[in-house]
Amino acid sequence: MSSAVRRNRIDRPLLALLVSLAGGLTFAAPASAAPWTQGGYLYRYFVWGAQFVFTSRADDYKRYGSHPIDKGPDAYHFAPGNRDAVPDTVEYKEGDAVKRVALSELLRSTGTHAFIVIRDNQVLYEDYFNGYARDSPCTAWSVSKSVTSALVGIAIAEGYIKSLDDPITNYLLELKDQGFGAITVRNLLTMGSGIQYRIGFFPWDEFVLAGYYPNLRQLLLSDLQIMEPPGQSFHYNNFNVELLGLILERTTHQPPSQYLQEKIWKPIGMEYPATWSIDSDQDGFELTPILLNARPIDLAKFGRLYLNEGNWDGKQIVPENWVSESTVRDPNDHRPWETFSRWQDNGGYYKYLWWGVSQGKSDYSYMGIGTYGQFIFVSPKTKVVIVRTADKDGIDPPYWREVFQHIADHVDENYRRAGSPNDR
Repeated sequence: MSSAVRRNRIDRPLLALLVSLAGGLTFAAPASAAPWTQGGYLYRYFVWGAQFVFTSRADDYKRYGSHPIDKGPDAYHFAPGNRDAVPDTVEYKEGDAVKRVALSELLRSTGTHAFIVIRDNQVLYEDYFNGYARDSPCTAWSVSKSVTSALVGIAIAEGYIKSLDDPITNYLLELKDQGFGAITVRNLLTMGSGIQYRIGFFPWDEFVLAGYYPNLRQLLLSDLQIMEPPGQSFHYNNFNVELLGLILERTTHQPPSQYLQEKIWKPIGMEYPATWSIDSDQDGFELTPILLNARPIDLAKFGRLYLNEGNWDGKQIVPENWVSESTVRDPNDHRPWETFSRWQDNGGYYKYLWWGVSQGKSDYSYMGIGTYGQFIFVSPKTKVVIVRTADKDGIDPPYWREVFQHIADHVDENYRRAGSPNDR
């Protein structure tokens, strides 16, 4: 019996049971019912949650409605580069030992869909695995946050957002009388808002609500709770980025998808259209933290844009100072990390929706990271960008960070030995 047949025999009865349970659930809710008791949300929690057991997380965008992002009229194409510059074998630490493994085997065995290595304007490596191809769309998950960060930087440069230190209540007046006046735009960008956010899988956990709730505007403006004073700790929180999306929507008078299309997608010549998933057709609010859906080769172009400090072949797309400010460690940020502390323990930092690692006084790399193994890795020193997409981590981010850095260093050494004009 094929795995598909076995899956369907389990899938359909289970889904029918869960739908039935979801439809029959009743709650002794107070007069002001908790958001998680809303019927449409519970349907998604039970039915969509059950489907995740049997289907690829890369297909999540199919469950949501979306807003379109049109491609540019003239697609940019990377020039072919030297494939031999990318090592066949990569290294990383496993405990105290150094492990070496063939790159192709590592990619196939860890659920990788796409793997692309760029240096300057050349593509050195581009391959697809496990049934995926160049034109296969990818749910970028939290790599979407890094794209949202770019839009915030552009909105500040254009005067839509006046200052990072503005209280968010300057733009979201509904929160003014709810105690949110101390939270700034900067607090949202650095995961320091103090807004309650439990990373769990029960229906009342904010991690699930932020992804499944069908009326996020209402949730954001009526039902968020403050856990601690802003700036006190690092606490990863998708609500922060949804609030940024709401601020972008109100200040630019268009959804983030249209702003992205106008300011980045078309100007740099993305090869494919993209979409940004919405919470529901009725609400039409874009899930800015997690559900930008694009092709990996276009994510590589976004990485190149940041590698070149926001400049695209002579045109400044993202303000140069914003790229630097977003990705370089803040030496004055000494907050304890309440979530993902291992990243900090391994020398990492977080800045304006990018994950960074210092490797010396002026050497650093940074990444957009998606929860199911999506990455945009940028190494300014080596001029290398790496994109990986997948629907499972395979290995946790610190592991991939070592693999990416190994590849970047190898590419850089190869070009220096060859005497590349750019390295003289």
